[in-house]
Order: sequence, then structure tokens, then C-alpha cells
Amino acid sequence: MPSDPGSKDAQLVPAVGDAGWAGFASGGRTAAKRRGPGWRFAGPLPPAVVASLVAALDMAATALGGLVLHTVPLRRGPPSPELIGFVALLVPCVGAAIGAYGPARLLGGRRAGMAALTALVVGVGGMILAAAALGAGSNFRPVMAALWVGLAAPPLLAGRAAAGWGLRAVAGRAQQRAVLVGSGPQAARFAAAVRQQPDAALRLIGLADDRAPHMAAPASDWGGLPHLGGLDTLCSLIRRGVVDQVILALPWTDEDRVAAVMRVLGDYPVDVRLAPDLLAYRCGGEAERLRLLRLADRPISGWAAVVKAVEDYTLAIGAIAVAALPMALIALAIRLDSPGPVLFRQRRTGFNNRDFYVLKFRTMYVEATDHEAVRQVVSGDPRVTRIGAILRRTSLDELPQVFNVLKGEMSFIGPRPHAPGTRAGGRPFEQVVARYAARHKVKPGLTGLAQVRGWRGPTETEEKLIRRVESDLEYIETWSPWLDFTILVRTLLAVARMRNAC
Repeated sequence: MPSDPGSKDAQLVPAVGDAGWAGFASGGRTAAKRRGPGWRFAGPLPPAVVASLVAALDMAATALGGLVLHTVPLRRGPPSPELIGFVALLVPCVGAAIGAYGPARLLGGRRAGMAALTALVVGVGGMILAAAALGAGSNFRPVMAALWVGLAAPPLLAGRAAAGWGLRAVAGRAQQRAVLVGSGPQAARFAAAVRQQPDAALRLIGLADDRAPHMAAPASDWGGLPHLGGLDTLCSLIRRGVVDQVILALPWTDEDRVAAVMRVLGDYPVDVRLAPDLLAYRCGGEAERLRLLRLADRPISGWAAVVKAVEDYTLAIGAIAVAALPMALIALAIRLDSPGPVLFRQRRTGFNNRDFYVLKFRTMYVEATDHEAVRQVVSGDPRVTRIGAILRRTSLDELPQVFNVLKGEMSFIGPRPHAPGTRAGGRPFEQVVARYAARHKVKPGLTGLAQVRGWRGPTETEEKLIRRVESDLEYIETWSPWLDFTILVRTLLAVARMRNAC
């Protein structure tokens, strides 16, 4: 249990300002409408991504004003392209320093407009006046700053208004939905501190008790928050995709209790934080009351999720464009080889332990098809057709899964999805490996680190499954675009050599 604030995994983070957006108008998209896979994020809109996009709008508006001013025939000359670029970068920096990209100032309205204009005036005016004072040139005059601000202000305010409208339109996704674990005075005080913070960056949706499914304090202490039950109920809600963050309002001195909860939550794709101890409420200020200790983060989130999504859709579309003709020829060969459908759908376990149907080219005779994967395919299996043997040996039977990627059910690279009924050494996978469920913290992939290391095909022994899961968890913990690139290259080389396939 990472209880040391100075450790690598445990870090202090504020409960407001960088975790999401609360205070949105009600009536946004419900959790039930957001559970399914697709082009949307599996969780709330990444706060860093939204703030960065709004900052980019401010930068573009500032640059546009400077470029328009550059075309005006001024007596002392227009601002240089270098100055325009520098000021365009400076304005978002000023905005970040004055809190212009905080939750309350991204929703549009007077506060957002004033914050954006303040950053523009300080950035443009301050830079030009500083340059003039330092003797950087005779062209830098206050009138230039006034003209620049006047030209940049309309697109700046328009961009902020559009961003605020867009965020309000997706109110159901633009906030961190948090559950408090604990029902003592520490939880009550944290809930009260969140209610008193108008710019709170999370929304408390309920309480869970890690020791007993009953309230240990009057309901009035919680400001109307519902009691959800025990950890089993909490895990069920996480699996349904309605919880983004879990806050442990437990005594810091009770390390065994915190560690026990972490063992339960460690296999779920959810942020886990530790609320301030009671001493912070007695001696600390408002900031200390809302400062959380970071225990665990959902993997591949924020900008990493954006990069991963762009990578997935780019590779999937590119694969379809390149493999369209081969896929058509494979479909024709399957129809000519044996009667039955071209594609085969099989239930697999995917992200957050949710089941979905993976697509593959049919490689078995229809009457021998095993939809539950109770009996794994081995080399020389009589159930496999002639064309199917070639497809399995070259992994071409997996090509239709690019459509699972486009649907958002899979990633191009990630842990391979397993059928729920698959066994290793005669035992279910989850009984063989204690942390087997942790591989479902990310979307499954067409290929992964385990496959390029040779841990693919049937799992006749428990050792093979253990090594495969170890590689999957290593991939999740060390993910980077470069790692995906190396896995992709190694996969293509392995397919070309037709190695390690059934």
C-alpha cells in the first residue's frame, strides 16, 4: 500500500481544479447512455485535454489578431512574425497562471470572458511594453497593444463561448463521478468540504462502506448522498462505468484497512485517492482539506488516451484500406472451402470485464464450432478446415477485428481478449492468476506484448497463462506510443515468418 506521500506512486493532488468538472447543469447524458464502447471516451472528458484545447483556441485567437495587425500599414511598422508567435504562446501561459482554465472558467459566461481578456491584455500589453522598455525596437508602442487586443478579443470571446457551450452540452461526461469509501467523521468532513467548494472538480455520487453495509453517521451529515452498500456494490458500479474516482475517507494510520481496500480496487480501471486525515480539518486551511493522496490511476488516461485513440483509428482505417482486397479473397476462399458463414462471432471479455463479440474469419467446420472456447484449438485439430489452418498459421483469421477497433470495443495493440470459458491446466484463468482481472483495465488488442514474446496460442499449462498475464500487466504499466510501435513491427515480422502459430 503506497502510503508514503514521498513515494513514486503516492502523490498529493488537489480535489478541485484538475480532476474534472462539477457544477454542470443537470440533465446531461446519463451513465447508462455512456457505458457502451464507441468513439467516445470510456470515462469523463480528460480535464487536461479540455483545458489544453481551450488554451489552443486562445492561442489561435491571439495569433489571428496579430496577423491581421501585421497586414495594417502602420507608420512605425507592424509586429514581426516572431513577436506574434511569442505572444501567442505567452497568452495561454498567463491564462494558466491566473486560473483561466479552471473548471468554473471553462463554462463560458462573464467569468470565463473576463479571465480570457485579462490573459490577453496582460500577455499582449505586457510583452510589447516590456520590449519597448528594454529598447528592443521603436515599433513597440501602447497603441499597437491596444489594436492587437481589439482585433484578438472578438475571436477569443467567440472561442470561449463555443467551448463553454460544448462543455455544457456534454455535462454528463465532463465531470469526475466520485464515491467515498468510509462512513465515519473523516468522510463526513470531506463531503462537507466538497459541498462548500463552488469550483469542486468532482461530483460525489454516494458512499460505500468497506466494513459493513450500514450508515455509521446520520444521513444529514452527508448532504443527501445515498449509501450504496459495500465494496461489492461499488465494484459493480465501477464495472458498469458509472464511477470515475474512489476516495478513501479512512484513517491514515490504519494501513491494513487501506491496503485491504486497495487489493479489491486494484484490478479496476478507476482512480483511487486517499482523503485528508482528521488532523488536516482541525489544523489545516481550505486547500489542505481538499488535497488528496494519489494511490492509483486509471491507465492510459488524459492525453495518453487521446494518443491511443488516434493510433487505434489510424491503424484500423489503414489496415482496412490495405487489406480490403485480401479480405475479400479470404472470404471467397472460405465459402468455396466449406459451407457456412464467412465470419465467426465469439463472446470475449473486454475492457472493465465487459463482454463483447469478437469477429474472426471462420476457420472451423460449422458443426464443430466452439462458441464458448471450452476446448482450445491445437495443431492438427480435425475441426479446422484447410483454409482455416492457413489462416490460423498466418494469423489472418484475426483481420476482421479491425472492425471491433473501429467500434471502440478493442484497441489495435493490447492484451488479447479471452473467451470466458477458457481454461489453463483445467482451471479457469482467474483461479490460476490472482491478478488476472487487472489485464482488463485497458481495451483488448489484436496483438500485444505477450504475443510478440511467444506467449500465444493455446494455454495447455498454467505456466503459459502466468507468463502471458505477466506480459499483459507489464504492457499496461509501461505503455507508451513507442512500445506500441515496437510491438506492431515485431508482430508484422512474426506474421511474415509464420512463427508460433497454431
